[in-house]
Amino acid sequence: MTVTPRRALLLLDAQRYHHEDLEATDVLAMEKRLLPWRQAIQQARKDGDLVVYFQRDGEVGSVNEPLTRGWTLHPDFRVEEGELLLRVQHDDAFAGSLLVVELRTRGIEVLELLALPDSLAARATAQGAQAAGFTVNVIDQTPEGQ
Repeated sequence: MTVTPRRALLLLDAQRYHHEDLEATDVLAMEKRLLPWRQAIQQARKDGDLVVYFQRDGEVGSVNEPLTRGWTLHPDFRVEEGELLLRVQHDDAFAGSLLVVELRTRGIEVLELLALPDSLAARATAQGAQAAGFTVNVIDQTPEGQ
């Protein structure tokens, strides 16, 4: 019998500040951006995968200063029972956080990363995940037909 490795979906750029400018200027583009995110979350939940959201703590006065509007998750993203919301300090979500412990205690082996294109957090977290021994897949957000 083949055992499928446990997976987790990591949402790296889900904070409001990542999306506010586009949302204010082009609602259709914003919808197009968030559609694959909603679909990935829905599929992960359906498959029983762990969904992990991150809040990156910024400096005082920054757009992601803790407990400010920009620091909160975008309203399209809601942490549900059994999912994780972790606060992190670095682009690499593994650096200085309990992420490895949280994933290992749940038997997670494969990580699906979802972030904005050209995200520094995606590259850094992918490297951190690989260094920690996880299999990493970055979700392609290119619309079909392009």
